[in-house]
Amino acid sequence: MYVKIETSRLDYFRKKQQHIRSELYQGIVDTITLGETNASNVGKRIILPSSFIGGPRDMRKRYMEAMALVQRYGKPDIFLTMMCNPNWKEITNELHLHEEIFRAKLEELKDQLFKRKIFGQVSAYVYVIEHQKRGLPHAHFLIILQKDWKVYAPESFDEIVSAEIPNKNTNLHLHNTVVKHMMHGPCGVRSKNGVTVKVRGQNLDNRWVVPYNPYLLATFDCHINVEICSTIKAVKYLYKYIYKGHDRVAFNLISEQNNQQVDEIQQFQSARWIALPEAMWRIYDFIINEMYPAVYSLHLHLEDQHPVTFRANDDIINVVNLDRSIKSILTEFFALNRVDENAKRLLYKEFPEYYVWNQQNKDWTPRKKKTVIGRIVTANPFEGERYYLRILLNHVRGPLSFDDLRTVDGVVAPTFREAATMHGLLQRDSSLEDCLQEASLYQVPSSLRRLFATILVYCNPTNPRELWERFEQDMSADFKPTEDSISNVRTQVLRSISFTIESMGKDISSYHLLDDDICFDEEEFQSREIDDELAVEILEEDIAASQFLNSEQQHVYNAVLEKVFANQNAAFFVDGPGGTGKTFLYRALLATVRSRKLVALATASSGVAASILPGGRTAHSRFKLPLDTDERNTCCVSKQSALANLLRAAKLIIWDEAPMKRKQHIEALDKMLRDINDSDVTFGAKVVVFGGDFRQVLPVFRLTENMRARLDPVFSDYVLEVGNGMPPNTVDETIRIPNRMLIPYYDDSTSLDHLIEDVFHNIHEYSMNISTMMNRAILTPKNSYVDEINALLIHRLPGEIQRYYSFDETIDASEQSVMEDFLNTLTPNGLPPHE
Repeated sequence: MYVKIETSRLDYFRKKQQHIRSELYQGIVDTITLGETNASNVGKRIILPSSFIGGPRDMRKRYMEAMALVQRYGKPDIFLTMMCNPNWKEITNELHLHEEIFRAKLEELKDQLFKRKIFGQVSAYVYVIEHQKRGLPHAHFLIILQKDWKVYAPESFDEIVSAEIPNKNTNLHLHNTVVKHMMHGPCGVRSKNGVTVKVRGQNLDNRWVVPYNPYLLATFDCHINVEICSTIKAVKYLYKYIYKGHDRVAFNLISEQNNQQVDEIQQFQSARWIALPEAMWRIYDFIINEMYPAVYSLHLHLEDQHPVTFRANDDIINVVNLDRSIKSILTEFFALNRVDENAKRLLYKEFPEYYVWNQQNKDWTPRKKKTVIGRIVTANPFEGERYYLRILLNHVRGPLSFDDLRTVDGVVAPTFREAATMHGLLQRDSSLEDCLQEASLYQVPSSLRRLFATILVYCNPTNPRELWERFEQDMSADFKPTEDSISNVRTQVLRSISFTIESMGKDISSYHLLDDDICFDEEEFQSREIDDELAVEILEEDIAASQFLNSEQQHVYNAVLEKVFANQNAAFFVDGPGGTGKTFLYRALLATVRSRKLVALATASSGVAASILPGGRTAHSRFKLPLDTDERNTCCVSKQSALANLLRAAKLIIWDEAPMKRKQHIEALDKMLRDINDSDVTFGAKVVVFGGDFRQVLPVFRLTENMRARLDPVFSDYVLEVGNGMPPNTVDETIRIPNRMLIPYYDDSTSLDHLIEDVFHNIHEYSMNISTMMNRAILTPKNSYVDEINALLIHRLPGEIQRYYSFDETIDASEQSVMEDFLNTLTPNGLPPHE
């Protein structure tokens, strides 16, 4: 029955498209200019809209709205899944009522979570009903707790979640419920108490327990998984998981026609599987997802680019002249800002919290009740001006029109991108341009090319091509007299820059500087690394160093060179405390090998140690060691790369301060050398010399006199007592803070004002004296308090407030439009807020 109902609805949308068409307002005006007045010839067909509940557009819209809650209230704290138990007594008695019974249980769960507040005060939540594997329903909840109820400590986790088999003797009911509903795959670390149960013939322990809340599990007698969302990495996965959509049947695609029209309705119906429980849920019109607070999506469009809906038999001239065709949510936002002073203090996304959009009258009216969160619909950076319009609307309060939005300090910018740049909302390369401009006045072209390569690799300019075109002539001055064409000059300059970039571990092709007609000699690229190593300067004192080695150094020197010149593999470790001449020995070895036109590579674990060795590089830079110390990770070196050729040609490899690295890094080097040399011998049959001192321990000197608080010896002595665990304690081992060091608490605002006044008596005077400000600070237990206090202090400082914004980018550029707003809300440790 439900399949017929859904098919009927889909047919309505399909047939409706023959009569209802949509086009941008400007597009309709353009067609009138061309003489077209028949509406049936204008516009694009509307496909499966987001108003179809459960469709792909609806699920994506709800996902974006759920992410808006995260941006406003923070990451979710609890992920809860409740599954229907077919053995509930109510279901066994009335089997045909299983959907109604689950819904009743669901309402009871919501009452426990949001009215009785068993986990604490809730700021926001979303839940979705899913009929997975074509069976009974289950619900996924994501819950965001209020600030004072957030769970941070392990003790708080234990109050909410358990992943252990309860003691059968002390809690038989809970023990049986866990065994019946919560035993699954391997999960966590086995408890030391050795408690096991036998399920389906297998002895299972705590490793097989799915995390649960004891109270909810005992109350509802069903699988009810409760997880703590401890990291921000879980946010995107969890929200996409609960909004992934309906089940489908797997099938093979036999053929595909080219240029086939995309039909979203057909795509939704293809392989759609609806079982009896889901059909009943949908027929009863039960809610399949819910969100609190509600999120209102705000339209985003360029001037005269808002969608207008009309019928096929409408006269286009009448459509354009209709007042409702001219107005949109965004244009009326501008209009209200021109007449309402309260509205001018708000951002576009904040508008739904204070005003209600009347779709029939096409205007905003003051909101009287209900909490609503606003969200500007996403825009992809590839959309150009629409994307930059969205950035401006997210940061500029009370704009009066599109032109006013492009006005910065009385100057009307030609584009929204330029306006965003003038506001400081986009990255600019002006400082890099100034650097290159200054260098071009006195640096020779080769040095300027090296500086340009350094900027590309380490400064991440937003438009490398523009910088290249701006300073191409300055960087190519030394090639012009020797080349007969501009094309050859450009090729030589780019080749020189490419060599420098490759020495820094990057590839010039990633900066989009090469035109299609420019190609480099691959063999020249492959040999460049070897030529650079052979060109390392050999100092006379290093060549003569072998004559001044002591007996121990001479023994190592002879043993290493014997293996090198005999083309035999060997691995050595030179152990010795500081001052025993390890570096002197390394320099002698390097000079001897290099003087015979052989390749010897000098590396060290730290940059300081590498800089002491001739031609030295850090081990991470030279061998492309993985950052994650995992046994499965290997060095990122291709067998066909120039670096692989260099390592194959190397007769000697020296790695100083090797004990500073993990063993996985040494193992990664071994695997990589074996791979590129096609050898099963240790380190690919190379001679490798490791060096360092396992016994090195930094000397510790104790300073006890507190110089900062020398004028307050009582406080100084108290601080030392606290550090030594010596102050008078209460019965429960709590340290008692003297009353003279406390500020009485009245309320958050008043007490915070008293604290600031006590620390910064005269902030206007102190702000003029840097040393005085450096000696005064307010410490807080949480980063959120730091941001709050800093905001109060900034507003008290004299002078005009300057606003600066962070530039947050996703690693995957395709996710930028979806995750940018969310990234702006994060404040990682060590970084300032977005604004």
